[in-house]
Amino acid sequence: MDHYLLPIFIFNILLVLVDASLGYFIAPRLLRRVGIEEETGEGRGGVRSLLAGVVALYAFLCCLAYFQASLAWLLVLTALIVLDIAGQILLGRKAKG
Repeated sequence: MDHYLLPIFIFNILLVLVDASLGYFIAPRLLRRVGIEEETGEGRGGVRSLLAGVVALYAFLCCLAYFQASLAWLLVLTALIVLDIAGQILLGRKAKG
């Protein structure tokens, strides 16, 4: 099973990048939904810094799991990142409609 570590690690890093890009574009839409205007910048910096923190945490945990050779942790992180992406897409569609 150790030969799956590197492909799953690379897949997780790509998922983290997709998660970050989706969050960057969906966050302003969610802010408009709750009544915070994007032009004022009110709250936008907080959401984007939170996004940066989550992305850094995901990347750190992926690297930690990879260098400890823990396939189980990598798979748990993959599931967590996929759930995060699905939640962002769901909330983005609700905010759009």
